[in-house]
Parts: sequence; C-alpha cells; structure tokens
Amino acid sequence: MKKRSKIIVACALIFVFFWAEGSSNYGISQTKNLYQKIQVFNAVLNTIESVYVEEVNPTSLIDDAIRGMIKNLDPHTTYLTAEEFKNWSKTYQGYSGIGISFDIIKNKITIMSVMEGGPSHKLGLLPGDRIIEINGESAIGIKRNDVPKKLMGPPGTTVRVTVERQGWDKPKEFTIVRQKIEVESIPQATFLRPGLGYIRIARFSRTTGQELETALTNLEAQGLEKLILDLRGNSGGYLQMAVEVANKFIPGGKMIVYTKGRIPAAYREYFASPQGVHPMFPLIVLVDHTSASASEIVAGAIQDWDRGLIVGQTTFGKGLVQTQYPFSDGSVLLITTAKYYTPSGRLIQRDFSHKSWEDYYREAYNDSLRQQQLAKLPKFKTFAGRTVYGGGGIAPDIWLTSNEKPPSKFTIDLIYDEQRFFYTFAEEFLKNNPQIRQMDVIDFAQNYQLPPETLDNFAEYVMKIKPEISKEKFQQNAKDIRFLLKRQIAYIVWGKDGQFQVNLTRDSVLQKAMDYFPEAAKLLTISTLNKRK
Repeated sequence: MKKRSKIIVACALIFVFFWAEGSSNYGISQTKNLYQKIQVFNAVLNTIESVYVEEVNPTSLIDDAIRGMIKNLDPHTTYLTAEEFKNWSKTYQGYSGIGISFDIIKNKITIMSVMEGGPSHKLGLLPGDRIIEINGESAIGIKRNDVPKKLMGPPGTTVRVTVERQGWDKPKEFTIVRQKIEVESIPQATFLRPGLGYIRIARFSRTTGQELETALTNLEAQGLEKLILDLRGNSGGYLQMAVEVANKFIPGGKMIVYTKGRIPAAYREYFASPQGVHPMFPLIVLVDHTSASASEIVAGAIQDWDRGLIVGQTTFGKGLVQTQYPFSDGSVLLITTAKYYTPSGRLIQRDFSHKSWEDYYREAYNDSLRQQQLAKLPKFKTFAGRTVYGGGGIAPDIWLTSNEKPPSKFTIDLIYDEQRFFYTFAEEFLKNNPQIRQMDVIDFAQNYQLPPETLDNFAEYVMKIKPEISKEKFQQNAKDIRFLLKRQIAYIVWGKDGQFQVNLTRDSVLQKAMDYFPEAAKLLTISTLNKRK
C-alpha cells in the first residue's frame, strides 16, 4: 500500500512541476498548494483503505476521483477505464469476431442478423439459428455479457460452434475463422420511389466514407435523381469521416468545418477535396435532437453552402472536439481541446454554462424550448444569404416532428423482456402462416394486416409466462403491439430491409419530407456552388 501511495505522489509531483513549467501564469505558491492537495488526496486514500468500515477497491476510488475532477469542465470531457475504452472503440473501430448480432432467447444464443460477406455468412449461418455449444461446452443458459468473450478473438483464430436450426434433424458443428469486423455505418441505402433515393448513416465509423461512396454509386447507376440523407439518431463519430461525407455533396476547395481552441495548435481548417463529389441532385438531410457532433458538421456545411434542405428538429448541439490522451493502464481521457465551427462561422456547441449535466441533456430534447431559444441565438448568413443560427446546434430549414406518440412503459417492458416475446411469438406465427415468406416485402409492409385474433393470441402467449399482466393492457396498447409484431415478422423473413419497410409506414417525418423536394431543387438554383469557376 505504501509503495503504491509513493508512486501516486511521485507521478503527481512530476505532473505538477511539468505543468507549472509550461504555464507562464502558474506561480510557485500555486504549485506548492497543488502539491499539498495531492498529499491530502493520497492521505485520504490511505485512510479509507486502512480503516473504512468495509473493504473498498482503491482503483475504483481513484477512477471516481478522476471523474469528479473533470465533472466541472464540460459535459463531453470523459474519462474511460481500459475496459470502457475497449467497448467504446468497438462502436466506431469494429472488432474481431464471427460477424453476427445475437440475443438470448429461451436461454439460447439466437442469431438475429448475419453480416454479409462475414465468416458466419460464408458458412451459411442464418438469422434464427441457435448456438447451443461453443468449443465443445454448452452455451445454453449463458449470460449475454459472456457471449462476446467466447465468440470474439484475434483475427485468424478459430471457434467451434454447434448450431441448431428448425428443420434440421440434429444440430451441426461449424468451425469459424474469426476476422476483423468493421462496424456497418450505413444500414439502409435504397429507393423510396423511382428516382428518389434514401441513405441512412447510423454512425461515423472508419468505413463510412467508402460505404457512402458505394451506396451513392449503386443508386446513381439505377437512376438516382434526388436523395434523402437520414442522420436522425446519429450521435457522431470520426471527424475525418464527417469531412468525407460532406465532400460527396460539396465541391472541392470549399470549407467544410474549422476548429478553434485555447492554444494555436487547436485551430484547423477542413476543406472538400476535388475528388469524390457527386452530381448536384436535390438533397434533403433529415436530423433530430439526437443528431450530434459529426452529423452536425455535415448538416451545417450542407446548410451553409445552400447545398441541401435540412429537415426535422434542431440537432443536439455538440460542437466540442475531444482529443484522446491514453494512459499506461489502458484508460483514456477524452478531453475537450477545441470547438467546431461551420463554414459561415457558426459555433455548433449549445450553451452548457450554469446547468447541471441532467438539465443540459434534458434541454436537448425539449421541442418548445429549443424553438424559443432560436430568437436569442446569433444570426449568420449562408453563402446565398439565407439566415441561419449559431451556438445551439443546427436548426432545420423545415421543422418537422413525428405525430406518433412514444410507446408506453408497458410496451417498452414487453420489448426488452428477457423472454423476447415479440421474436418468439413471430416465429410461431410464421410456422402457422408460411405463405408470408412468399410475399413481396413492400406488399407485406404496405398492405398486409395481421388477423384480428392475433392480439388476443399474443396476450395469451405472454400471460402464460406472466399471468400477473392484465389483458386490458394489451387492448390499451393494441396499435403499437400490432405494429411491433408485424415489424418483427418482417425482420425474420427479410432482415433489415423488411424492418425498414414496415418502419416506413409509421415514419411520418420521412413521409412528409418527400413533399419538400421542390424547395430543395429551388435551393440548388440559388446555391453559390453552381457558380463555381
């Protein structure tokens, strides 16, 4: 214990004196005071470890102390332990595994989707297959968090899985070679109507630029005339990918974003390159309150250059640059070092001063408050002279909100219940209605109606396991439950495309957005991008 304490003090002293030397305004008295505080911190840690009524983990205490130290900086500076950073990185950098998404249904690992071209796809594994053994050990009853530990591993290594599938006489064993799995950032790229394309970017990962290039090229080859780019629910990711995405729509030489911070090195400008820009077709960008960071960079640049119409709700307002500072134990500090500005000079970041962390996040999703705040925000001009606003996210050109009420707590609890009622019921439903598998996905989404008795059947199915649930709850939430059952059926039969087509029938914002293409086309006629030399 004493050895560890001395190390903490020694490291802290090194930090204090190097930091003091690098700060011209940091005097000897302040350095001495800081050193004394570090000694107090060390003494408190030792005292807790020695005499506190219960045994505590000193490493956790130090992690909590670091989080307390950065709490008053800004809402986005974050400290991640080694394990937290590893999980965070998977969201954007990918991982090494067998290329499936899964859930635990009836105590078995159930494959929910298979990555096209991935190792499981090459061996013929399908959604609905159940993995019952891993490397010869039973996987029945395995905890959800333990599955990745067994299926993931270094690229090139193998894992043996035993799989059961409906229709097989007995389970089959597969040896799967793990490979690097890139996290898909574009789950949907399709046509909504002839000539009208739709691309959804779910996150900005390492492959987003190339994925978008492929999606646009494929749609253009099939007659793309106008496009909806959906950034709703996209909380951001890599800055460079935001620049690459904007570059597909904004000609070379035009600024996309710039950053400014306290030190000169934090000032950087990012421009579109001459390569990669696509035709100047009418463009609508969908955003909402959860569109943040990289999404706001793209939306802000497209709006400033009058390249496309921004439709939806005001974005989150996260315009702070986090720089990664890794430490020897694998932990990482994501510390704010600069702020993002759009080409016209608008600060993207929303004000967070004099607000609690909870109030800052709650405010982002308050429609009426965000609209009221616009009048108080600084006004800027796009390059064609339209008025836009800074310092509060990206306000849409056309404000649209969904007319669908959010599902009730009862319905949400049903969705996330560990029994996975919707999936298991949908499987049984398909066994009794095999003709659905022969239907066209769009015809199913737009025209198919579940039989009238389906809701009662589902209620009885759930109540056999949870008899304490009242049948009236199902009647009260009938609309949402019918929709979710239909969507689950579509997902089992057609995968993500089926799920999307059913979602489309209730996506009122997307449906209304299609009506604004005349305005998007008109915007192109005034855009300064059409006057490039």
